[in-house]
Amino acid sequence: MKEYKPKLVCFSCKFGWGYLADQEHPAPEIENWIPVTCSGKVDTHHVLNAFKQGADGVLILGCEDGECHFQDGNFQTGKKIYLLQRVLAAFGIEQERVKVELSRAPYGKKIPQLVSEMKRDLAKLGPITKILASEDIKNARQA
Repeated sequence: MKEYKPKLVCFSCKFGWGYLADQEHPAPEIENWIPVTCSGKVDTHHVLNAFKQGADGVLILGCEDGECHFQDGNFQTGKKIYLLQRVLAAFGIEQERVKVELSRAPYGKKIPQLVSEMKRDLAKLGPITKILASEDIKNARQA
């Protein structure tokens, strides 16, 4: 039997987590890493699409509280993800599959550690048994 390796999508703010898009990945285990201008730009639609495309979890790395380059992007992200976790739970998807880390690592050195920890947690949960249909995503966006 093949060993289960969870698929993780990681969005990271360029300001608090470094301008790493022009460099090699911070570590080889970060396969689905997406640098964004601000964690506040990560929409619930992006997270839901990640699940629809086969992700087992989503990690969003934003700036520390009170340190957002765009004033309150990280605060907005926290609110959006809190609500999204409740919606996902209603669809039978564990809330732990979406995590927000508000901290900083300007050179990206902390990213591999956080990705490894999240993958370990996802491995304990196992694969998602519920597949989000397009209609589920449409309903979740309207919630």
